[in-house]
Amino acid sequence: MTLDNAARNKIQVIRVSEALDLLRRTERIALIDVRDRKTYVDDHPVFSINAPIDSLEEKLNQLFGNETGVALIIGQEKTLSLWAATVITQITNLQPRLIDGGFSSWKNSGLPTWGGEYTPSKAFGEWVEDTGNIRTIAAKAAMEAPPQYQFDVRPFSEYQKFSLPDSIHCPTGRLGALSISNSSIYVHCAGRTRGIIAAQTMADQDFEAPIHFIIGGTQGWELAGGDRSFNNQRSAADLLSNESMARKAHHLIEKFNLPVVTKDCEKQWSKTGTHYRLITVSEDQIADNDISPTTLIQSTDQYLGTHNLPIVVQGPNQLDCVVSVLWLRRMGWDAQLREKYIPEPVPSRHDTTISVHWDENWLDVDCIFDIRSSKAFKKSRLNNSKWLPRSKFTAISKFDRCLFVCDYSQITHTTELVKQLGLSEPVCIDWNSIPTYLIDTSDIDLETQPVDQARFFPNRHLGDLKDAQGYLDWEHSLLPALLGHGGIPWEPINDALDHPRSHLTTFYQKVKI
Repeated sequence: MTLDNAARNKIQVIRVSEALDLLRRTERIALIDVRDRKTYVDDHPVFSINAPIDSLEEKLNQLFGNETGVALIIGQEKTLSLWAATVITQITNLQPRLIDGGFSSWKNSGLPTWGGEYTPSKAFGEWVEDTGNIRTIAAKAAMEAPPQYQFDVRPFSEYQKFSLPDSIHCPTGRLGALSISNSSIYVHCAGRTRGIIAAQTMADQDFEAPIHFIIGGTQGWELAGGDRSFNNQRSAADLLSNESMARKAHHLIEKFNLPVVTKDCEKQWSKTGTHYRLITVSEDQIADNDISPTTLIQSTDQYLGTHNLPIVVQGPNQLDCVVSVLWLRRMGWDAQLREKYIPEPVPSRHDTTISVHWDENWLDVDCIFDIRSSKAFKKSRLNNSKWLPRSKFTAISKFDRCLFVCDYSQITHTTELVKQLGLSEPVCIDWNSIPTYLIDTSDIDLETQPVDQARFFPNRHLGDLKDAQGYLDWEHSLLPALLGHGGIPWEPINDALDHPRSHLTTFYQKVKI
């Protein structure tokens, strides 16, 4: 161990070569990059997930259940990285292994990196187009030969913002149950991945209609000179029925021999201490914790962190669940269908935060820093406060007396961090404890780009054709990047489904340094 206090905190510090050895094993493991979001999107280890120091509590709760395994942690600054590893031990059941030297050591060792957002799912989407049953049509050709039906497969909230003229909303999880046949059908998203997955999903259902994916989605459409539509409301709900969705779910289970977890199986897992991750999916997103299958497939790295463990999928609509299980298994996750949907108890709506009386003496400090998200800070803030995420705490003078404004979930761990940094008389307070007369709601602009937000071709959906083309080119670059590093970790889509193999493990078994 080389990091200060690592032994005292019971956190193992390992070399890059040891990290690679762990990644090659078929044991439960999560590769977690704790650097800020902007830095991560610029460049990060291939197939790592991002749980930024700035929003660590929120991301850990989103990525992990009660599963056990190794948390392979990569950061940069040693004090912050060690603190993040400690928080991971407190919030999850994972065993931390901190990579000595952080991301610099990883990259200098020649281990593979890439950039972008939702990159694993994006690369997988390109693989689906290469190996599946995808028919494509250029945007210009789609304009000149309109289909009988054109479906936007994104979640409804995205469809409402912008879509293509004459597009109807129908999310990926429901496409196969549409009561139309012998009709020409185009599907699309805002770019590539979800449109590709949608076209293959309809092929999986043996849908009786010629189906084409519009290349580039709304971005490709604009690049071809077309206009988008806004404030869209058309839904395919009238083309669906509960009977057709149930029938199509059964069809996929039988066709792909998808595994079903019974109540007896879950009891046996409980007896043997077998941990698994339970996720609830629904295109309707009835409850707060529901994940849209369309969103899950598009951005799996935002919801699933631990590889080589069972994932049990449940939800109120069986077709949503079955489509999710099929695609997760193709991506290398050991996903299984829960035999019966068991709704989680609705949490109590009473306020569980501790009531804290405002103390005017808290304002008698040298600096007031707000560590909430930059979006929350821009909306409203304590008078005379500055936005400073935790990833920038090392820049604070140890001689300044500071007040830190936090979300309630951040207070405990932020208090631990400022103590480790040796700051002078720091105070951490909950945002909700601030009196309204002290809150500033005026419009402001941050001086520099917030590190908790990525600017990855940021204007591609705002009419910037250069950004749109750059984004589509980036997606096309992902498979060559994998081939250059070690190889494609997924089986061809048309191959029979066997027991899934983690794409993280499969990829790193081929990587050499």
